[in-house]
Amino acid sequence: MPHRSEDPREQFEAVERLLTAWLKERRALLTHYTAVVVALDGEPSAASLHRRQVELCGMLVDYISAGHFEVFHELVEEAERFNDGSCNLAAELIPAISDTTEVILAYEEKYTGSDTTDDTLSRDVSALGEMLELRFELEDRLIAGLHNRHRRQMATARSA
Repeated sequence: MPHRSEDPREQFEAVERLLTAWLKERRALLTHYTAVVVALDGEPSAASLHRRQVELCGMLVDYISAGHFEVFHELVEEAERFNDGSCNLAAELIPAISDTTEVILAYEEKYTGSDTTDDTLSRDVSALGEMLELRFELEDRLIAGLHNRHRRQMATARSA
């Protein structure tokens, strides 16, 4: 968890490090998702598909948890330090992001502990991909509206 500071610049820098790590985790999640999609396009063994599903489900839980319990909280803390009204955007976007969580975790719950390879798997993987796409779009809007906005404010302050 980032070091809390009353200084907006220090809070920004801590959040910058957190976001860098979290977005790297997002790329890893997408790699695992792609591995499942590629396996479904071929003729995977049940064991291979199950292993990929378990890895994907673990990444889903880790990514979602980090977002809700750390990243979003720290972005809001940063917005409060800058006191520029950007908290309003967070209040709008975080509930929308949370709505995607239920669908994503339902997938994780269905596939994490079972060898399910029934006819619904391809459809469920596709629906998961759509939900991840929506979630990433909302998260990117949150980052742009808070953190990147503050980056521009800091750059303007430095050049003034």
